[in-house]
Amino acid sequence: MSEQSTREKFIESVKEKLDQLNEEIDRLESKASEASGKAEEKYEEQLAEVRKKQAEMKNKLKELRAAGEAQFERLKLETEHAWKAFQNSFNYFKSHFK
Repeated sequence: MSEQSTREKFIESVKEKLDQLNEEIDRLESKASEASGKAEEKYEEQLAEVRKKQAEMKNKLKELRAAGEAQFERLKLETEHAWKAFQNSFNYFKSHFK
């Protein structure tokens, strides 16, 4: 029972963090849409990278939910690495629009 609850807690934690970052991306996207010229080009490029990482995280979340116990630990590690990459991309993007 505790194994299942640990699994569910991890999945819920990933979902909550992803939801929070998604909201922040949307806020920054509307703020950054006011950019023009070179700034707009840079913004679009960085946003594309963030959205790519965002899609990867959504896929990892789906995989986690569908995984059997044998696959879960491997996917957990992959998800943690993907989360770090997503967070780094987001932080880089965010740093340009403060």
